[in-house]
Amino acid sequence: MIARLLTTAVVLAAACSPALAQLGKDAKLLAPFKPVVAKANESTVRIKCDDKDTVLGTVVDESGYILTKASELKGAVWVRLPDGSEYEATTVAAHNATDLALLKVDVKGLKAVTFADTVAVPAGNWVAAAGPTSDPVSVGIVSVMTRNLTGRDTVITNPNRGYLGIYPADEKDGEGALVGAKIAELSPGGAADKAGLKSDDIIIEMNGKKIVGQTSLRDFLDTLRGGDTINVKAKRKGELKDFKVTLGSAPKDRGDVQNSMGSNLSGRRTGFEKVLQTDLVVDAKDCGGPVVDLEGNVLGINIARAGRVETWVLPSEVIRPLLPQFKAGKFAPVSTPVLPTAPAPRKSGK
Repeated sequence: MIARLLTTAVVLAAACSPALAQLGKDAKLLAPFKPVVAKANESTVRIKCDDKDTVLGTVVDESGYILTKASELKGAVWVRLPDGSEYEATTVAAHNATDLALLKVDVKGLKAVTFADTVAVPAGNWVAAAGPTSDPVSVGIVSVMTRNLTGRDTVITNPNRGYLGIYPADEKDGEGALVGAKIAELSPGGAADKAGLKSDDIIIEMNGKKIVGQTSLRDFLDTLRGGDTINVKAKRKGELKDFKVTLGSAPKDRGDVQNSMGSNLSGRRTGFEKVLQTDLVVDAKDCGGPVVDLEGNVLGINIARAGRVETWVLPSEVIRPLLPQFKAGKFAPVSTPVLPTAPAPRKSGK
């Protein structure tokens, strides 16, 4: 009955909407789905990094455990709960294969989601993305049933990574060991060029992290975005020099521009083993929250805005087995900030 009533409301709303591509965020379409996301909204929180809205999170344990999108986390991490109070969070686990991070806040009595299987959810079924307010973030349909990704979609890349503007070469010592990333060529007017780096300089360190070749250079830049400022140590004719570089953004090709229409794409949007594909219109900052079917069952977590009409959901079947391992510390991050004792809540806007 619920599904039939919602379908009728959706058809009527769609008939009045100006453009099919905007249906996912159309107010007339969202309104009938409020009861569908009501319970999941109580388990959805806003994650803030350095006091900026960054991504959403999903409460998975009443004692303060929250799942979110790991690659979006930088700086001081705070969680704003549905009641408006905010708490500093510590990162308990970070799992590269799924891009999930488990956060912990010093709060009890949170409302946790219960995950439901997705393998039997067919293409064409309506889904809704829960949010931190009473409204759904977006509504849409399952485009492709839960499946394993193949080809280049299985490779972890970050098109939004920080752009240094150089063409590096592997630099080796007399014994053939990598000792840095040599600048073979610079992009004129690029970040490195503006900072004073030159061709044949050998980058050996970034923000205190040792650089031992092209791979470590790329891995480091994958953790950053355009506009970030970093300290670079480089050798020039045997002399060590220090540079402060403000990274640029990688130039976008035509495909990137077209895919970005309608919403901002996630930085990390590939490299997942298994996803449920939807046409939900979800901005990158609104990934990390739960996705439900018409009965309110939580099917998984929005993990990436991957294209113009494509948002990927990390299925419940992937998430559930990882939770005990996360809590046990199996995927603990290299460095974890220490929470102050019993941090006091603060009310937004007050």
